Amino acid sequence: MGFVSLEENAQNINEIHEENNKNFEKEIEVAAGNSLDEIAQYLYSKTAEGLSAIEELKGTMEQIAAAAEESAGASEETLSAVTQIKQNSRFLESEVKATVEIILSFKSVLFNAIDSFVEASESLKHTSLNAQEIAKKSQKLLESSNQINDAVELITKLAKKTGLLALNAAIEAARAGNSGRSFTVMASEIRAMAKKSSIYADKIKSIVQEVQENIQSSNKNVEEVKENISKLADEALNLAEEMKEIGKIIDNIVSFSDEMISNINKMVEEIEDLHQSSETIAAAAEESASAVSEVTNTIAAQVNAFNEANKAAEILKEIISSKRENYENELATASEELGYSIMQLEESMNEVVEALSQIEEAAEISKNDAEKSYSIANKSVEFIKEATDNIIKIFEDFSLINNKFEDISSELTNMNKSAEENISFAKEEKENIENVKSKIKKLNNAIRKIELAIVQIGALSINGAVEAVRIGEEGRGFSEVSHDIRNLADSSEENLDRVIEIIDEVNEENDKILVEINNIILTLESERNKIKEMNNEFSGNLKTLKNVISKVEILKKSIEEMKIALEQIELASKQTKEAAEISKKNASESKEAARIILNISKEMKAYSEKLREISINLVKNSQ
Repeated sequence: MGFVSLEENAQNINEIHEENNKNFEKEIEVAAGNSLDEIAQYLYSKTAEGLSAIEELKGTMEQIAAAAEESAGASEETLSAVTQIKQNSRFLESEVKATVEIILSFKSVLFNAIDSFVEASESLKHTSLNAQEIAKKSQKLLESSNQINDAVELITKLAKKTGLLALNAAIEAARAGNSGRSFTVMASEIRAMAKKSSIYADKIKSIVQEVQENIQSSNKNVEEVKENISKLADEALNLAEEMKEIGKIIDNIVSFSDEMISNINKMVEEIEDLHQSSETIAAAAEESASAVSEVTNTIAAQVNAFNEANKAAEILKEIISSKRENYENELATASEELGYSIMQLEESMNEVVEALSQIEEAAEISKNDAEKSYSIANKSVEFIKEATDNIIKIFEDFSLINNKFEDISSELTNMNKSAEENISFAKEEKENIENVKSKIKKLNNAIRKIELAIVQIGALSINGAVEAVRIGEEGRGFSEVSHDIRNLADSSEENLDRVIEIIDEVNEENDKILVEINNIILTLESERNKIKEMNNEFSGNLKTLKNVISKVEILKKSIEEMKIALEQIELASKQTKEAAEISKKNASESKEAARIILNISKEMKAYSEKLREISINLVKNSQ
């Protein structure tokens, strides 16, 4: 603000008039002895001196007017900025509260998800243990199948022995001749039954081998399912922990949001005073402008008055120098006109001094309120800086939550895929167990046929023994063979009973495994559906979160705009204070200059009155 003071000019004027002010009364006394020509010349020089001083005063008033205009403009801008800041603060408070509501709804979702994941983890761990039990049971089935193989292998050996004994029986029948003809038929039938038993036993071994393959495949699937379910359980628990961390971040956001709203509200409270100070500065600037306008108008009138006084002094000089006829009356008239002009000058200068006092007072008010505004703006800037720190932390935390949500969504997708694979493995396991059940039915059919053949062999051996007793000594050899065949049949029957018992156990255990696999499938499908729902919910929340982050970025910009506006107010207040200080200084110096001009007018008035007194005496003497 390049203001030029009147200090140097006022000093010059003071130096010019200092001696006059000290010897004013003496000059009046001396004036009485001076010639009219000297008085006229003195008045003429004083009017010129006054005109010069007024021109200087006029320039200073222009500078004061410019400062007042600048203060008014600054206060208007400050009021506009304050209004905008208040609007922004209301917008910020509303948006932050809405954001907090959204993030708290996220927290509610998280808590529900945490509970679900903890429950899912426990459920999956239990399912993993069930899968482990199924693996143990499957291993037991494999062992049982080996026992079936061992028993069937023994039955096969017994069948072969039975066939050999049947051959011996045929030999004994041939030795008995016509008496052993019936033995030949029996031996042939026993041999046929033994052969069938061997064939059925081989079929059972083939079926058992298929069962073992199914069980082994089942074991492999169960192991994979167990491992995968265990991993899912750990992942679910890890996600629950991750969500707890997000919950803590949300608490931080809520805390930062509360702090930010508090800082903004404190700033709003401060700028209420800023609003009042700006209005005071505007009123002071308006008052100063009005006073400047008044002084400017007065100065214009003073210029005219000095010009008139200058003309009057010129006329006096001309009248006095010519001393034409009746010049006394002209001199009296001219001195009266000059006296009137000087009187107007004196009155107007008093008004100027009063107006300059008002300007000085307005400048002091502007200065004080500008200092107050600067202090308020400075304090408000500190609040807004803290709010800026808050919004930056909020933005960083939202970005962190966004990253974690993306990770969780990705993890849920992987968990869903893993659950699908586990369901697929479990269904394969179910299919294998169902195949085992189907194979058991085939085993039962084959066993029934072996059982029938053994019963028939036993019956034939009994008939052979009875027939051997009937024919006497000739049937003794056949009787011994029949007895051996009967013993083999009994041994085969015992082993067959063991096989049937094992198969029943396998079938019962298989049914239990099937029930447990169905439960695993149901559990996995249920958890998969929960994971899908959570993933969909997190995907939706992720979109909402991205929108919130965009809003937070807008809030950041809004706070930054408020900060810039406050810094501008701070600068404007500083400039207004500087302008007020210069205006006050210029007004003080102008007031001093006005007093000097007032003294000039008083000096001129004294000389004018003396001149009028002389002219009146001249008129009287001329009569």
